[in-house]
Amino acid sequence: MRAVKAALIALVLATAPGGDAMTARFHRDAEAARLKRESVRRPLAWAIHPDDVTRFAAEGKHCETRRCRNPVAVVTWRFWRSAVAGRVLLSEHLVCAGHGRAFAARHHLNPAALLEPGGER
Repeated sequence: MRAVKAALIALVLATAPGGDAMTARFHRDAEAARLKRESVRRPLAWAIHPDDVTRFAAEGKHCETRRCRNPVAVVTWRFWRSAVAGRVLLSEHLVCAGHGRAFAARHHLNPAALLEPGGER
């Protein structure tokens, strides 16, 4: 009798709602697992059109890398997963030609794309 009663209790508990699926930690971990599976695009870099380069120079814009005051020549995009935002985010920077080449080398991009506007998009 005791074995039957224990089996019935186990059956009821197994089918009853609750358990891990009802906890906030389960949902947070499930969301983090979904974010880890989401694909992240590769970084991109391309040269700015020469007319825009002269306009940015006239406006006083310079490379966004710390302590660099060279004129802007390249746009860089980098994507990453944010656990706080729960999605893939984009970072866009306007950098000089030297830092654009360094970005392209660091991320194994085609450096020829930086020679012409709209290169590797």
